[in-house]
Amino acid sequence: MKHPVIHFEIIGRDAPKLRSFYADVFGWNVAAPIPDCEMQYSLVDPVPGFARGIMGGIGKAPEGYDGHVTFYVHVGDVESVFAKVEEHGGSRMKGPDRVPNGPVIGLFSDPEGHTIGVVDPGDDMGGAPMELVPFIYFYGRCQEALEFYKTALDGSYEIGMRDGDAVQYATFTASGISFKASDGMTRRVVDPDEGNVTLALNVPDARRAQEVFDALADGGKAVTPLGDAQWGGKFGNVHDRFGTEWFVTSAP
Repeated sequence: MKHPVIHFEIIGRDAPKLRSFYADVFGWNVAAPIPDCEMQYSLVDPVPGFARGIMGGIGKAPEGYDGHVTFYVHVGDVESVFAKVEEHGGSRMKGPDRVPNGPVIGLFSDPEGHTIGVVDPGDDMGGAPMELVPFIYFYGRCQEALEFYKTALDGSYEIGMRDGDAVQYATFTASGISFKASDGMTRRVVDPDEGNVTLALNVPDARRAQEVFDALADGGKAVTPLGDAQWGGKFGNVHDRFGTEWFVTSAP
């Protein structure tokens, strides 16, 4: 099982001051504290719509505790991870604890005293929202197009994968805008009347991703069956019965 980092956390003595500090310095979108939460815990979406970021939280430390800055790693079972932590020189700090109506979490200290979190979402990922973004092919002109949109839309882009001069995968973001881009597998003139947009759908839960993929393929065509991708998650390509192309992905 892969274990990605899925959440960060900043806990300190003055939660309102910390919320204001990070919102002012980085422009993060910091929500109001969760009602009736002693920790005054606020969820943080640093850059809404930016696919390569992770969400986090800011809250108040319990009395007598200075707080921490940490990240949370996705695991299948918190208790079994604690056993490995202790076997390799770390120590359990807190948990496993179930968040009300949420996942099971825990904190441990690594061999040098750093605080690290672990989280087992359990079946909660099955109800996690799906993410839909356009995926645009530019057939050899991808970087040129990204530069154009960078200026026209006052945005930025990040190229994640290349094959020689060809862009295999890139992400463009601007205020309220996000799309994926690639040169594709062929080189040809882009026909504005034909269209070159694919819908990329990320489904957090792998089982749900398979259900969605199969539903889209009903009456259509599964071009690439949903399966393991080289980057560690799941990927499938399907044309639905109306001719729309979908990329269905699921995180590791």
